[in-house]
Amino acid sequence: MSIKVIAITGSHRKNSNTELALQIMSKRLAKIGVETEIIALANKKIEHCRACDNCKKTGNCLIDDELVEIMEKMTIAQGIILACPVYSFNITPLMQDLIARGNRFFHILAKSAIEDNSNNPGFTYKNIPSSVLKGKVGAAITTARRAGGGMALWKLNNFMLVNEMYVVGSCYENTIFGNERGSIVKDIEGMNNLYKLTDNFGTLLKKLFG
Repeated sequence: MSIKVIAITGSHRKNSNTELALQIMSKRLAKIGVETEIIALANKKIEHCRACDNCKKTGNCLIDDELVEIMEKMTIAQGIILACPVYSFNITPLMQDLIARGNRFFHILAKSAIEDNSNNPGFTYKNIPSSVLKGKVGAAITTARRAGGGMALWKLNNFMLVNEMYVVGSCYENTIFGNERGSIVKDIEGMNNLYKLTDNFGTLLKKLFG
């Protein structure tokens, strides 16, 4: 069975430091036979959650955009990497859209589609269904000019935890520092953390799905 990873960058820029970090991880994972698809949210047609609760009431979402296709890819991957630059000490609006809509999608919409539950009685917080991401391996990284990586990482890791994923870490906070494009490779400690995170991520993937 081939192991597939979906790696998502929440940067608003193409060819960003965040995407570079994912490319470095991808090359390292390829050496152990893990295939990685890098997806940039930049320039994708993505709408905000409308808070209409149609997903809870009917099991359907009224939004049909490119984020749906990305989330569908996440449901069939064995591993997921979320990478994001720091914006105002937090994640970007693009990544926030994935998290906000993703929690509903993976707990309600995707699960209903897989189980083909035509008699869906409606969502209730008294009995939240398990996420379709349950049991997948997750990792999160942030890139920053100077600070704020920890808060952004908390948001990314918490998303994976509430979706019942196995989240791996490194020997320190997974934030890489750099301002100009390409400058993150000069952060020696950050790069070493990235390598260890990648190795831990790959090891768990191979143990679970290899």
